Amino acid sequence: MPNKRRFIQFPHPGPEHEPDFGEFKGWNTYDRPHARKFMEFSGEWIESDGNSKSGNLRAWGEWEAESELIHILKQPRHDTSYPRYLWHPYYVPKDGYTRLHNTDPFIFGDRFLYSNCRQKTNSGLTKLARGSVIAFGSGKAIAGKRKWVLDTVLVIAGSIDFTASQAHHVLSDYVPDAFLTVTANPIADNEGFSSFRLYRGATAKDLVDGMFSFFPAMPANGDRGFPRPVIDMESEYFNPSSWQAPKGVRIERSAQELRTIWESLATQVCDAGLVIGTRAELPEHRIA
Repeated sequence: MPNKRRFIQFPHPGPEHEPDFGEFKGWNTYDRPHARKFMEFSGEWIESDGNSKSGNLRAWGEWEAESELIHILKQPRHDTSYPRYLWHPYYVPKDGYTRLHNTDPFIFGDRFLYSNCRQKTNSGLTKLARGSVIAFGSGKAIAGKRKWVLDTVLVIAGSIDFTASQAHHVLSDYVPDAFLTVTANPIADNEGFSSFRLYRGATAKDLVDGMFSFFPAMPANGDRGFPRPVIDMESEYFNPSSWQAPKGVRIERSAQELRTIWESLATQVCDAGLVIGTRAELPEHRIA
């Protein structure tokens, strides 16, 4: 399968992480599934009027390394789509990473990164060309109906192929140290000689076909979070019942078609009363 521009609806597990002990969450291990965290960090965003701002942000995302509980949040009555916990992400390097989950996609630092999830079982995910768009999210039952909620949009700017065992060596010039620790090292220690492709995202300062990577977010304030925005789109592109298998892997899209899809995603995020998160500071490196 040649490299082509594609739009991928990418489902990943949607449940919310809970504390392991007291006010902390340890590094997630293979005996438990992947999950989402609602986090607070310093970052940058674009408001619905187009103005860019910076400060403390809150957003849903994947972070399988350690985190510290900031607040137990208020949920509207009977509405579990809102987060219960607000986390401060950090990481402690290990001597080994066997059976530790890696973080993928990785939204922190100068560029979003996607490196391995489901690539072993779906080779089309290693053949995405520059300008492809990946919408990461989760299937949820909301008011008795199957819906699909969004947490990350990655616009591909470039890619690097690598073998799991050589991940740290091959990727070290292209990614931050935090990514090497929480993603590359677990891949190397758990995936042997499997082949993967690292995708690096477009940014608000380095556009691809007028697009950039983003995540739905809100400026940090108060003791309540937000539910991940529900996405509604033509069935050709989006399936609200696609809770497991990625959709769109084999369908080539034009640059204009992808731009239209991307604009729809961004518009629906803003219509939900949220801002367009464009950057998240790297999580804190702590010593054991």
